[in-house]
Amino acid sequence: MVVHVNQVATRALLILSGLLLDFPGYSTSPSVRPNVLLILADDLGIGGLHCYGTEYLETPNIDSLAAEGMMFTNGLAAFPTCKPSRAALLTGQYSPRTGVYRVVDRHTGQEDKIKFLVPPNEDVSLEKRLINQSFKEAGYSTAAFGKWHISNPRKEHPTQYGFDRAIESSGGHYNAKSVPEVDLPDGIAIEEFLTDRAIDFMADSVRADKPFFLYMPYFLIHRPLEAKTEYIKHFQKKLSEYKLIGKNVDEMPTIAAMTRMLDDEVGRLLDTLEELQIENDTIILFASDNGSFNENLVGTFRGQKGQTYEGGLRVPYLFKWKDRIEAGSRSDERIIGVDIYPTLLRLANLNLPVNYPLDGYDLSSLLLGDTDTISTRSVFCYFPKYTRYNQKTGRWAESWRNVIYHKEYKLIHYPEYGDSELFNLENDPSESVNLAKSLPEKRKELNQLLDNWLISIKAPTLTLNPNYSP
Repeated sequence: MVVHVNQVATRALLILSGLLLDFPGYSTSPSVRPNVLLILADDLGIGGLHCYGTEYLETPNIDSLAAEGMMFTNGLAAFPTCKPSRAALLTGQYSPRTGVYRVVDRHTGQEDKIKFLVPPNEDVSLEKRLINQSFKEAGYSTAAFGKWHISNPRKEHPTQYGFDRAIESSGGHYNAKSVPEVDLPDGIAIEEFLTDRAIDFMADSVRADKPFFLYMPYFLIHRPLEAKTEYIKHFQKKLSEYKLIGKNVDEMPTIAAMTRMLDDEVGRLLDTLEELQIENDTIILFASDNGSFNENLVGTFRGQKGQTYEGGLRVPYLFKWKDRIEAGSRSDERIIGVDIYPTLLRLANLNLPVNYPLDGYDLSSLLLGDTDTISTRSVFCYFPKYTRYNQKTGRWAESWRNVIYHKEYKLIHYPEYGDSELFNLENDPSESVNLAKSLPEKRKELNQLLDNWLISIKAPTLTLNPNYSP
């Protein structure tokens, strides 16, 4: 199946969209079930937006969500890499329940250098109940356009997981692959094409007088580094006035250009909500799957994508629901990707699924202003990943990590080496001082809480590798 771009028709649809309110049965009363627009960026860290403090980035449309809704300053991706993070967000479950732990197995061929048997990496099972399925059961139209990456889309397409419409894209921006295959004109990025399809879907849903759940997992700003030439030239000039750091400074004009392209597409979605006069009836969430791959875009934090330091896990979360979520509000509460499933359901006044465990916390009372805090809870990351074995030192640069956040403390445990790192994030958000030795009782407490959680969620246990040959 080949889908063709029809931008003229799309623009015409927007021009005429004001007439949609004349359709029988359409209402903007408070009793209408709200639409949901879930926008997920790729590799956009906590420092990846102008509204989060990186002044040279140009993201006015995304920034408007912060100005008109609630901005979270302490938001975590469920994982520092995309596949397990996306699986956690869509299923509402931590990885021991889904079996999705890594993007690829970078330890293949070196298993004898690992002390423990590494749990096999899986795709999300078709038996899982994804968030869109809960909305669909409630009568919503559902669609997904963009990066999927929780299963092989040629075998298990998003439509098999309950999306009414879906196009999966991967591999690039201007020369992207997709399922189904699309005819992408020269000079048109796949993100522009997919926004067109999303606009069609929203308009069709309004015509049909049905609420919608729209998932827009854009591939921007993931590599390859591709962007509009005029945007790159603009940022080459602009960034020459800023002091950037690291060995990948030369990438920054293109990354900034890609970020602006992402903002353009978000702006088109927001404009469509206004054109269709459904802005008041739509819950909008903008987030990202993990931290940035460039150290200039992780804020003031340590580490980056792939690492369980804050630079790899901290991401933006912006919620807007006009006249329901206070404009310009801000929360420093710690939230994580598994919270999204129960939160969006409860904001839409829908029941949580029965006999399907959700690991996240419902943030709706926080978002709607009924409370300023959420109850103290621990959050976790179970990350059995190995990469970059060093033959000289006999150690992996990155080995199995299990993480717990508990109150102001964060502990990273390394089962392979029996080591732990302990940080007080309240006093040391940049994770510069390891307190594991100076606070042995606190280290022991958090290790015990982590062990208890691993048992409760039935995580794969540590099993010695019979072929281990250090």
